[in-house]
Amino acid sequence: MEGFNINPEVFLYDYIIPCILACICGGIIGYDREKIDRPAGLRTHALVCLGSTVFTLISYQGFISDFDPSRIAAGIVTGIGFIGAGVIFRQGIFVKGVTTAASIWVVAAAGIALGTKLYYLAFLTTILGFIILTFVKYFEDRLIKKFSYTVVITSNDNFKCLKELIDFLHTFNTKVFNEKVYSESTTAEGKNIVASQLSLESRDAGFSLKIMEIIKKFEGITKVEII
Repeated sequence: MEGFNINPEVFLYDYIIPCILACICGGIIGYDREKIDRPAGLRTHALVCLGSTVFTLISYQGFISDFDPSRIAAGIVTGIGFIGAGVIFRQGIFVKGVTTAASIWVVAAAGIALGTKLYYLAFLTTILGFIILTFVKYFEDRLIKKFSYTVVITSNDNFKCLKELIDFLHTFNTKVFNEKVYSESTTAEGKNIVASQLSLESRDAGFSLKIMEIIKKFEGITKVEII
């Protein structure tokens, strides 16, 4: 078609390579989120990084020369905030998804760097983001003080879901490393009373109070004690 000419070399270096690198950089950070089953995983991060790269390329190559390319970059930063807000949710007394929202923001920044041909900055951002999400998490779990609790749960015949309770506690970044039946007895009315003991670890210093409110909501539990 007349007026439609493509220089293969320019197309390769100016468009194909930045877009492919965007998918790779976004996918690297998204892989960490995917493997721990977070709301935004590999595909989401790759698409965010790719979109940021394409918008940035358009901003300074697709408009007339007197257009300020920084306007679209500013729009990307604002728009990513809406996507990040979508993965943050409240679960009980905790707010989840903040780290995932931050990782989306980081891949958007890497995408803008790729769109402006700042490849080394994009690679550095990707590497540091991946290190923070993986290795820093490893040291965080071992160096930051954890608080230990022993919880005794007294329940009646209606309580059939100790495993579900333990799984529920795991969702609050609480480690349950021991469980056992503490004692069993029968009331005068012939009802069975079971006291189960759980050993927990949490980085939240106030979790001892919060956990009592969480556990009391389960049907069949008559008493909760922290010893």
